[in-house]
Amino acid sequence: MKQRLLLWALVLALFIGVPVAVVAQDSKAVWDLSENLTFTDLGFNINFPAGWVYGATNGNGVFFAETEDDLAQVTDNDANTLGSDSTMQFIGSQIDDLANLIGTEDPTLEELADFVAQSRGITENEARVEIPVMTRRSLSVLGEDAAGQGWIVTIWKQGDFAIGAFLTSPSYDETVRVAFSWGNILGGIRPNDTLTLGKDTMPFANVGAEINYPKGWTPDPANANIVYELESDLQDGGSEGYLLIGIEQSLAQLELEDDATLEDAVEANIAIYELTEPIRREEFILLGQPATVIRGTDGSGQHGLLAFTIVDDIVVQIGVISPDEETLDTFEPTFLAMLQTLRFVESS
Repeated sequence: MKQRLLLWALVLALFIGVPVAVVAQDSKAVWDLSENLTFTDLGFNINFPAGWVYGATNGNGVFFAETEDDLAQVTDNDANTLGSDSTMQFIGSQIDDLANLIGTEDPTLEELADFVAQSRGITENEARVEIPVMTRRSLSVLGEDAAGQGWIVTIWKQGDFAIGAFLTSPSYDETVRVAFSWGNILGGIRPNDTLTLGKDTMPFANVGAEINYPKGWTPDPANANIVYELESDLQDGGSEGYLLIGIEQSLAQLELEDDATLEDAVEANIAIYELTEPIRREEFILLGQPATVIRGTDGSGQHGLLAFTIVDDIVVQIGVISPDEETLDTFEPTFLAMLQTLRFVESS
């Protein structure tokens, strides 16, 4: 049990800054994550251990292993052949396809994790842990299978896909040993095709946070929480380029009660913006809190991505407005990269 608690303490310390003094000497990276692979179809790239090999399969995603022999073992479509050391697998599946297998129209992240754990024959040893992957909410499962292999299974939703990132080790002890490096891999996942972010930031003074935005963009001199892609839009009031907004709202300003939920705040803003269905809603984690990112079209026909979280009863909102859907598609990876920079400002 002590080893299991140690593993989850490492994961928590890495992703949400929990001070865990007891694991200080054990929280060491065991892999040199100096190589990188881009998943074009899934829209992100990962760092993986130097010297490892990888291979794409037909329908089972991409596997990584320390040796060619281990890679051959885990990609031979025979569940009885196992690698001699830790291996990794990344796979994306259409949520609609998984919904048909699970038997529910829109499976939750919890239902997806149930399905994967059961289909892999994993007996869970600990409570599941939420961690951000590209700030998206994910669930991580720790357990062992009938062959005695240790597993860490991480699942998150991404648009129409469910992404599975699996670490398999020859024993549970080995899973514990490499867990911190696995966390580094997950924490290092980045979206593809992003604009370069600059050093300038948009402040959220009420909660003491800030976020970086693309290099060369122009903040409104009268309001640091409005940033234009094109300076000409600022000068002439146009809307040819992207517009970034940052807003802090009290629950009272949204005419919500003190016990209002994040969903209540999101729905209130949907009404304010006059967004029309269909509206895409996705689960995220921002500033260590549950968050929701929505995408929709407002009453004037503009398209937007809006992220919401609640910190100390303040609704923090970060949004980008685009003149059309195609350009919003193009900017969405950069929006994710921006969210990855959202952080509390250290007090001097």
